[in-house]
Amino acid sequence: MSHGFSTEWLVEKARARRALQNPQPQRDQELPLGRGDAGKAGGLPKIVVRFIGCRVRPLDPDNFAGSVKDLLDGLRHAGLIPGDEPWKIKLETEQRRVQSLDEEVTQIEIEFPTTG
Repeated sequence: MSHGFSTEWLVEKARARRALQNPQPQRDQELPLGRGDAGKAGGLPKIVVRFIGCRVRPLDPDNFAGSVKDLLDGLRHAGLIPGDEPWKIKLETEQRRVQSLDEEVTQIEIEFPTTG
């Protein structure tokens, strides 16, 4: 039994409904909450959060970067950083090889932008 609706019509209606529910800003339109220029020259300065993994056997870069998520959330929950959104922080990860398991640590460096 056919309802008389074409697939193209249904797809177009779904797209239109999604566009109304989640409007996307135009290229020259300001993003909500004043985030349009964050990170660009003249925008809001970002806090640099750097995780340095010191390991006998360094991890794959993507595994190490993924492993710092809980640490980053902890920094946010402790109030050491105002948030972990990409317009507020610049996340950096690096790894260094150490000689023994006793030397294995994860160092966290936080660089706040200077004002003035």
